[in-house]
Amino acid sequence: MSHSPTQQLLHERIQLSIAEHVAEVRLLRADRHNGLDWAMIDGLLEAQRCLAQHLQEQPGDIRTLVLAGEGESFCAGLDMADIMTQPQRLPWLLKAADDGINPVQRLALGWRELGVPVLVALQGHVYGGGLQIALGANIRIAHPQARLALLEIDWGIMPDMGISVTADGMRSDVICEMAWSGRKIAADEALTLGLVSRLADDPQQAAMDAAQAIAARSPRAVAAFSELMQQSPDLSERDRLALEARLQSGLLGSAEQQEAVAARLQGRVARFD
Repeated sequence: MSHSPTQQLLHERIQLSIAEHVAEVRLLRADRHNGLDWAMIDGLLEAQRCLAQHLQEQPGDIRTLVLAGEGESFCAGLDMADIMTQPQRLPWLLKAADDGINPVQRLALGWRELGVPVLVALQGHVYGGGLQIALGANIRIAHPQARLALLEIDWGIMPDMGISVTADGMRSDVICEMAWSGRKIAADEALTLGLVSRLADDPQQAAMDAAQAIAARSPRAVAAFSELMQQSPDLSERDRLALEARLQSGLLGSAEQQEAVAARLQGRVARFD
């Protein structure tokens, strides 16, 4: 079932839109390179809660999610000047909920909990918390002139927004050098190092196009492969192969699989509503 497009503004910092099974979370602080002030942090966490509630009320309505930043940059990281205006809130950032995840970690990890593919469009400054949020996505599409860095070391702190989880599988020497030195990395080097998925002159359009393409595919097949990729690292080779077979057996002959085959043979768009 297809639903009418929806859009809402959260804490004057985040625009949340849902249309044609694709959700978009857009950062709206372009004049400050979308730096993370308290309102931005609250808005991002509120967006996660809204999306989770939407999926609970309308299961399957959201099939992909795009994260993007308005203006010249995706996100330049923490706006430390603003953050320090409310020192009484600082302990809250590191206070874990019942699931063991604290609010600052949830800024990056919370998107994964929605259970849909997450894509992020990167341009301009992708620094500190901005890069850590981006690492929480499944696919990162960057402008050729984007620059990436972990700048927490400039403030005498370390990256802690779930990077021990989101950077799992990436080269530890690359992540360590970035965290220890704060070195800024150009997009082409980031691509070579595996920090971004691909480059595009218009990363926001490229991310939306990719999200729409994924949303048009069998939701069960997309979810099955997501489960395979998520669970495989913790399994033995034999158990990985068994999981592949189990997930595939749940797809073969299903209504969605039959619709995918029929649409392909008939030269039409598949309908999975």
